[in-house]
Amino acid sequence: MKRILCTGIFLLASQIILAWGANGHRIVAQICYDNLSADVQAIINDLLGDDYLTQVATWPDYIRSESNWDFTQDWHYITIDEGKTVREVMEEAAKNDSIDNVIEAIEFMVAVLNKNNVEDRYHFKKLIEDHGATPLNGSIDATALAFLVHFIGDIHQPMHVGKGTDRGGNLVDVQFFSKKMNLHSVWDEGIIEKEQLSFTEFAAFVNKHQIKLKEKCENEGIEQWTIESVNAREKIYNTLKVKMDTVTGLPDLKYKYQHNNQPVIEKRLAAAGFRAAAILNKIYK
Repeated sequence: MKRILCTGIFLLASQIILAWGANGHRIVAQICYDNLSADVQAIINDLLGDDYLTQVATWPDYIRSESNWDFTQDWHYITIDEGKTVREVMEEAAKNDSIDNVIEAIEFMVAVLNKNNVEDRYHFKKLIEDHGATPLNGSIDATALAFLVHFIGDIHQPMHVGKGTDRGGNLVDVQFFSKKMNLHSVWDEGIIEKEQLSFTEFAAFVNKHQIKLKEKCENEGIEQWTIESVNAREKIYNTLKVKMDTVTGLPDLKYKYQHNNQPVIEKRLAAAGFRAAAILNKIYK
């Protein structure tokens, strides 16, 4: 059931964390939807019924508090500690049959959405039934679709490819515009929400500003996505060497930090949306 995809091969088939706030996931879903072919948009619309892709993209985070869905907790992130390569962690995780991280979760959801993949579709259905969980809209396909778009968003949030020592930045406190937050939350929500845009406005701006990334993003495999997040993560840690707040002694992240890192957020959201669209266009072509 489990698959490891190498660099350049296109997708065919614990930390207490949330990746991107609700608006971040909606932005990814909106970019994804806007880059689907008209035929695939129609298929997605039919599959989701009264719901929008931007609505269901946040659903995997909402259900994490339900005991019937707690088996998906590890599906939202992957730990890549210093001194480890993405490939090494992927190969280690492949040694057992469980789904241990967001890379394997993405691969699994792609496989489930492949109608010809009877084994993985059955396995997902049985996994849900065995835990007494309720599929989204009563549909295995709608559930896998929501998970897939969500997890692609997750893997593009650099702190979701985190270090186990600080739980993906959750244990790193900072001052963000005079508010105490952890570093993970700054990158989940802080920078995005500080722009004071609706998710549709943010998605439209990102789609326009980052369109040159689209072709490059579509031709890169999941290992490369993860490497990008690791590299971005290390740069994020380096940005903590800034002026310290005189009262709290914490890194003082204000306007310059927002200005310098908002383009990084844009690129990660854009890459996630473009890649999710490319995968769905291929699945439903």
